Amino acid sequence: MITRIVSEAQQRRTSLLQSRGSLPLLQEYRLRCLTINTHRGQGPKLPFLLAKATREEAQRIELMHETRAYAYFIAEWLNRHKQHYDVVALQEVFNGVLGVSEKIIGKYRQRDHYRVLSGFDSILEHGVGFAGFRYQNLMLSQLPKLSDQAYNHLLPGKVFFLASCGFTLAPFLLKDTTIWIGNTHLHAYSPESRMRQARSIGQVLRKLGDVPIVFMGDFNTVPPDCRIEKFGQGDIDRYNYHDDRTLTILEDAGLRSVPHDDALKFYSYPTGLPNRTLDYIMYSRHWHVHTYGVLHDFTLSDHYPVYAELELQTRNN
Repeated sequence: MITRIVSEAQQRRTSLLQSRGSLPLLQEYRLRCLTINTHRGQGPKLPFLLAKATREEAQRIELMHETRAYAYFIAEWLNRHKQHYDVVALQEVFNGVLGVSEKIIGKYRQRDHYRVLSGFDSILEHGVGFAGFRYQNLMLSQLPKLSDQAYNHLLPGKVFFLASCGFTLAPFLLKDTTIWIGNTHLHAYSPESRMRQARSIGQVLRKLGDVPIVFMGDFNTVPPDCRIEKFGQGDIDRYNYHDDRTLTILEDAGLRSVPHDDALKFYSYPTGLPNRTLDYIMYSRHWHVHTYGVLHDFTLSDHYPVYAELELQTRNN
């Protein structure tokens, strides 16, 4: 499958470049990317968001929460900010229970909000979860796709022995260069399962060889050498991060990330009272990082988005 996508990407890249002629490539090879765990459109965990809110702000938050329209709010936010991002990775996009949409009488699923309202040129979908409870990882892009298919792969280690995790990997054209962009949401409760999933991802990345890659998502683990327990507010950490080498395994497969301190500026969870980093944008050796950070003013999910602006410095196609 991945070999077929690589071949198609090479052919489509050649075709696109020939159709463009000899247009000068004046702009820098910049890629602006964003990753958001959308929390199935359920919004932030309200007590955490209200903990530091003023009375007036709390009323606005509670009224907004009653609408249960966070998929619309996120899609509309993306539309307003689309000029700042070339590609967006979304996780936990709700896709129905027992074949029924999020609203039994509703017409549209959450993916349609992002497909229609976000203003991005293309969307790649990957269904995960299990038969009775479905959700998706989505990738929105304003870059030309180099294949009609993405490499969508289910990962080992099901959540509660039912729900599958997965990842997407797809080729895009950045000016005249093929780049590969990935999106994933790893196991939330088991370090052993996360590491197995990271090894599975690494096997596919190695098949691509030495090519420019950006890999985003909710990895559900904290950075090495950072605090691994006693987080206070947030989910109860019955399954903590001891002996979790998930990020190291991905680094061994050719990815890297900016150095992370155990500090607020890197915390991506939980919204309202952030105390840990779970979301990342990783990249291969081909990229230089211009900016990297967390959007703490975005309060439409239980995770804060992570953004990066990368410049491609090494090209080999």
